[in-house]
Amino acid sequence: MTTPILSRYRLEDKLGEGGMGIVYRASDLRLGRTVALKMLRPEMSANAALRQRLETEAHAASLLNHPSIATLFDFETDGDVAFLVYEYVNGKTLRDREIENPLELPDILSIFLKLAQGVAAAHDAGIIHRDLKPENVMITDDGRVKILDFGLAKVQTPDADGTSIPTTATAPGVLLGTVAYMSPEQLEGGAVDHRTDIFALGTMLYEFVAKRHPFKGKSSSSTIGNILKEEPGDLSRWGVRVPRELERVIKKSVRKNREERYQSVRDFASDIETVYQSLSGIGATSVAASEFVLPISRKLAKSLFLIIQFGYLTLYGAVFYHLDAVVRILSTDPFLYPEAAVTRTILLAAMCGVAVRLYLLTAIGFDHPDAGNKFRRLFPAILLLDGFWAASPLLLWMTIRWGVALGCAAVMAYLGFAQRTLIDSIHPDRTS
Repeated sequence: MTTPILSRYRLEDKLGEGGMGIVYRASDLRLGRTVALKMLRPEMSANAALRQRLETEAHAASLLNHPSIATLFDFETDGDVAFLVYEYVNGKTLRDREIENPLELPDILSIFLKLAQGVAAAHDAGIIHRDLKPENVMITDDGRVKILDFGLAKVQTPDADGTSIPTTATAPGVLLGTVAYMSPEQLEGGAVDHRTDIFALGTMLYEFVAKRHPFKGKSSSSTIGNILKEEPGDLSRWGVRVPRELERVIKKSVRKNREERYQSVRDFASDIETVYQSLSGIGATSVAASEFVLPISRKLAKSLFLIIQFGYLTLYGAVFYHLDAVVRILSTDPFLYPEAAVTRTILLAAMCGVAVRLYLLTAIGFDHPDAGNKFRRLFPAILLLDGFWAASPLLLWMTIRWGVALGCAAVMAYLGFAQRTLIDSIHPDRTS
């Protein structure tokens, strides 16, 4: 069988195939080098709109020269076949690289720093990619990052009056891109600018750090709804512990209102670099055994924590309401004398408990940003207070059965430590 030849390129292996295009590894017979040829599928080669997209990609890629962007060598035709000639990138897509061996946090940040720098170079040239996704990012065997596929790029070149002239496929109202990585303004069919790429970068970064997509729904429609209306959950929800600054960077990148996002990819890259340097080569993508976080959502952990606080308040209220009966029962115990000292101790413990529980209810209930750290500092005192109340059922050993007293004491002792575990799921310690 004769090997197909287009112009001066001999097709060798098929590297990939999508809904509209095919990419081949080929040999340049004139220069003796390996290249990648991108062309439309045969049955779509006559489609004028798709051929125009190929030309748009050629125009966009020809304006770029950056180590993190695949280099376009030429745009040629052979009969009815139009194709792009790219440098051959020997590696795997970012998606395949993650599937093969999940990336650690320092590697993720290193990749996204290079990726952001490449996107910044495109923006400097007046090019908005508009289809950034893991499948359009290659990681070479030696660790370099290459951005691919500028087929949906919006290219703006200044005319004589200094205004912008958009290329084809950029008209408002046209939905272009991959839904899961599209910005709200893209999904709404509005005009887009460079900040739509920042949203895609933030979405991808969240996905690779959390190991799950921030907006992915059961269908394309639900994914669109999530992007337009829902905020991504805290990374701690998925048992991921990262520096607080990184979470801030991600959240800022995926703001619904583009005015609230990073206004420049270079600013995004600068903050990523700061976080990367702060790690000093030490990162963590999941919580270590000594830093266990419950495998439940932050919302559920918060609800359980608040229920415990209400439970304690109910206990204190019952003690106040039945104080005379409690003191009368305890006064029969020969080991608890005098009666006045017992009463004062119970009242003091109950009042301190009420103050602590009301503080925790408001701080956690209203999501005070430093509530987790404040709880950790107060934890020894809270544990002492809860230990007192955990021992209280044992004081009723003359009134209730020993088994019941021990069971109640064990449950209440557990609650003190359970609060600490829950707080780590609600407000992870991100001081590292």
